[in-house]
Amino acid sequence: MRFDAVFFDSGGTLYQLEPREGLAPGTTRAEIDAQGPQRVVKALEGLGRTCEPARVTQAVQAALKEFRERHARQLVYHHGDVMISVLQKLGLPAGAEDAVCLADAFSGPRYATWLFPGTAETLRELADAGVYIGLIANTAVPSWSMDRAFHGVGLLQFFRTRIYSGDERLAKPDARIFELAAQRAGVSGKRILYVGDSVEFDIVAARNAGWSAAHKRPAGEPDCPQADFSFDHTPDLAGYVLGKK
Repeated sequence: MRFDAVFFDSGGTLYQLEPREGLAPGTTRAEIDAQGPQRVVKALEGLGRTCEPARVTQAVQAALKEFRERHARQLVYHHGDVMISVLQKLGLPAGAEDAVCLADAFSGPRYATWLFPGTAETLRELADAGVYIGLIANTAVPSWSMDRAFHGVGLLQFFRTRIYSGDERLAKPDARIFELAAQRAGVSGKRILYVGDSVEFDIVAARNAGWSAAHKRPAGEPDCPQADFSFDHTPDLAGYVLGKK
């Protein structure tokens, strides 16, 4: 076995970013994301607060724009922060309790059909072999929503340590997020592999933190020279990690 621990990126590595053909209407990533403001409207109604849908949509879009501009490419905030801003823009009490409900509604579901083929089987093979499995994700989706989504697609059980940038206020490519993950997992100083699709945020960042790195090639992209291993199909990763390739 080449590694004691393997940490994964999320979007583009476990979940596909581009919609696949044949998915049910309304269940592609783009559709789910686009329906976020509508879900916030429904969640507000459930909390007994009725607002014009157009006002809610405008407030959500304005809040997102402000957070994205303020933090540039760093996803060091999450949808709970955004929803507090939305409530303030709507002139409603901006309590954290309500923001949690709205953030979960806005984040929306993640579907098993979005997973790359063989993802669950690969994680199970690694776990059964005794590999420590963790996750480091740059995401504005709060930890409780991410955990719910991973539970829903049957992956949560595999990730023994989960680091979400929005909750930690720390994001890749900062080496400190890798150090935090290793510390929490208790695998500092061991053989650690990071698996991701972004050359800058995953491969180079992990190597700068002293980890090995495996590149999940986006469709049509060449091998990443900075990566220790490049692959197209998720099941190929298990053979590399376990020393079968």
